[in-house]
Amino acid sequence: MAKRRTSRLRRELSSIIAFLFFCGSEGFAHNGGLFKGDTGTLLHMTLSSDVSPSEESVVSRRRFASQVSAAAIAAFPCMASAEEALTVVDDVQVKPTGDVKKLFNEGRALESQGNIASAQRFYQKVTKISPKFIYGWSNLGNTQVALGQLTEADKSYTTAIDLCRENIQTTKELFGVPRCNDEYLLLLNRGALRLNNNTPKDALADLQKANVLRGKPDAIILQNVARAKELNGMYSQADRDYTLAISMTSNEVNPFWLRSAMVKFQLGETKEGYDLLRRVENRFPEAPEVRAAYATFLAQQGNQIAAQQKYLEIPDRQRQNYVDQKYLKNVISWPPAMIDGLSVVTLAVEKAAATPNETN
Repeated sequence: MAKRRTSRLRRELSSIIAFLFFCGSEGFAHNGGLFKGDTGTLLHMTLSSDVSPSEESVVSRRRFASQVSAAAIAAFPCMASAEEALTVVDDVQVKPTGDVKKLFNEGRALESQGNIASAQRFYQKVTKISPKFIYGWSNLGNTQVALGQLTEADKSYTTAIDLCRENIQTTKELFGVPRCNDEYLLLLNRGALRLNNNTPKDALADLQKANVLRGKPDAIILQNVARAKELNGMYSQADRDYTLAISMTSNEVNPFWLRSAMVKFQLGETKEGYDLLRRVENRFPEAPEVRAAYATFLAQQGNQIAAQQKYLEIPDRQRQNYVDQKYLKNVISWPPAMIDGLSVVTLAVEKAAATPNETN
């Protein structure tokens, strides 16, 4: 079970962690999404890949390396000049200086090269030398997430959030004075992490707070809030948030649309869910989870033959996951109605496979 959980965390890691981006005035385009503003986040949504552990490690590292390389040039808040760094309002640091700055930049450079373990060691040094530097902790958390150290990452993000709040409470908004304005991003990171670390209630609290602090509709936050509500069994509310997030990204199909389709299935809105799923299937036709979901919808429509055919398109080894109720419930967290619907398909396939043996 521990191996499966680790495997799941690596597969879904990039789908739930929003890595901090700062100074991104033009926004960052990734996987069809574009976030604009003074600060931004990267949320890389992926479907379950169902590859072997060794392949997973390579794929996850390469995927993460490509993400952090794009972030390397913008890893901490922009300040106008070096002189401003001399302005000290309290013990909390928003911008690194001296040796801390050198170590921090070295860590960023290693991240951009995909050397996450080495980058982590530099960030650990940063947090020891300057334990009140906000983004030393947040960047350390990012590397811990990339390496699957989710409990440690949660603690690092929590420290960054506490420092950010301390800075906000003790620092006046003055021109040229470094101030933490990224609490909602830090909460988004921690909330997204908690979604995948079996603490959905805590995740929902973080994400709802991030949503309030953001102050305007944000597709990245909304899809994470929707996911948190889904995992907490709040399907109607999740449906509303998914729908709003989709309306903000309607020009580009995103993998989280699959979750929205399944929530609609859970609510009995199968026609609307099927329409969404068809668009997801058109973009990700070979994803095993998409094929399994598509088979479930086809079976619900009474098209059992087509449902079985679609299900059998999943490669044999990966298809074994979808007969495992624990995998469906605890690993990829399908809604109950979807699990029940897929069971009808898998039982029919098993029965059809056993029939020739019975006649011989």
